[in-house]
Formats: sequence, structure tokens, C-alpha cells
Amino acid sequence: MKQVKSIFIAILILFIAVLGMPLDSDAKVPDRKVINYVALGDSLAAGYTPVEFGDSGFKLEKIKGYPEYLKDRFQKSNYKVTLNNHSVPGATTIDLVDKLKEEEVINNIAKADVITIDIGANDLLEHLYTNDRSRLYEASGEALENIEDILGIIKESTDAKIYVMGYYNALWSLPIEEGTKEELVSFLHQFNHGIKQITETNQAIFVPTFQAIAEDYETYLPYPDIHLSQEGYQAVAKEFWKKMTPRKFGN
Repeated sequence: MKQVKSIFIAILILFIAVLGMPLDSDAKVPDRKVINYVALGDSLAAGYTPVEFGDSGFKLEKIKGYPEYLKDRFQKSNYKVTLNNHSVPGATTIDLVDKLKEEEVINNIAKADVITIDIGANDLLEHLYTNDRSRLYEASGEALENIEDILGIIKESTDAKIYVMGYYNALWSLPIEEGTKEELVSFLHQFNHGIKQITETNQAIFVPTFQAIAEDYETYLPYPDIHLSQEGYQAVAKEFWKKMTPRKFGN
């Protein structure tokens, strides 16, 4: 009988202790860190995708680009995020250099904790369908020089972490002869390598996307167009996120 009584008392004490513990809803939740995120780039950062348009093919439609999906990831990791997306569809490296002279952009960069950049593809697109390969290589050299200038300008006014995207194979679904396509893909690898070198020389972080998109071209590039699907932008955001660990940003 004494043993039963002892067991009962022990259970009662445990029950009282449990009742005294704070529930999850009562526990103190850590304050959310505030993070200022600036996105710079072209239509990929702006978030455009091809959609079917009746019998006439497809048209581009504005959706969430990879910066918006990155913002979602930060918020799920208990960050309060301010996203200033200054990307412009069709922007070239020269356009971005000019964009960095705008007062609003300058101010946002100065306050930034994180900056992402994708730029350079539009410098090359007009030369892809020509037989003038020398001009294509010349344009890529000019684009890389401009990217170095862009990183230099940004680093003059901020200590933010800077992430620069490498390009995926946007030629996969385009109507280009196979031999020519292989040559251009080889060129793309060289261009990405150039971006990577310049990025790392300037103490920024290179984010490759070529392999990630190559894993499922039919889902990520479903139309004969260079722009990604919604799933494609999510995949690119995932590649950026991998490079953002450990994620210690904001105040």
C-alpha cells in the first residue's frame, strides 16, 4: 500500500511540474532579426516567365523572381525582411552601372545586409545568332569588365554580403543547330568562369546555377525562351540559399 501511495505522489508531483512549465505559446519567442536585402539584375531577378497565349505561342508574364523566393526563405528562418528589388528586364551591365548612380539605389545599398546580382546575359544575346564570334567574345570581355566595376562601386558604400549569380544554359530549348549550341554552351562556361573569378577577387560570393537547372530542363525551361518557370526561379533561389549558410545577417 505504501508503494502504491509513493507512486501516486510521484505522479502527482510530475503532473504539477508539467502544469507549471510554459506552453510553447507562452514561451518567449526570440526577436526576429531585421535584414535589408537589395536585388540587382535583369529580367531573371525581376521575375518574368513565358506563359501560353492562345494559338500564337507564348508571352512573358511577371511572377515572383528568385529574390522573392529568397525573401520567403529568410522569413521562414525568423528574419524580418525588407526587399528592394532594383532589377530591370533587359538590363545590360552598362545599365546596371547607370542604375548604381540613382539616389534611391545608393541609399538602399548603403543600408543593405545582403545584395544579390545577376547581370551580363543581355550584353551577349544580340550576338548569339550571328556568325561573328569575335564580337561575341569582345562583348563578353566588356561585360566582365563592367561587372568588376559594378562590384567595386557597390563595395565602396557597403559591407553587405554580395552574391553574384552564374548563368544556366538558357539555350537548351532555343531553335539553334546542335553543333552551334554546343559551341555556345562551351562559351557560356567560359563566361561563367570569368564571372566567378571577378566575383571572388572582389571578396563576393559566386552562385552557380548551371547544374541545378540542367537537372530538369523540361520543368525549369519549358518553352523556347531564356526565362525560367516558377519552379526554375525557386531552384535558383535554393542555390543562392545554399551559399548563405551560416545565415548571420541583420540586427
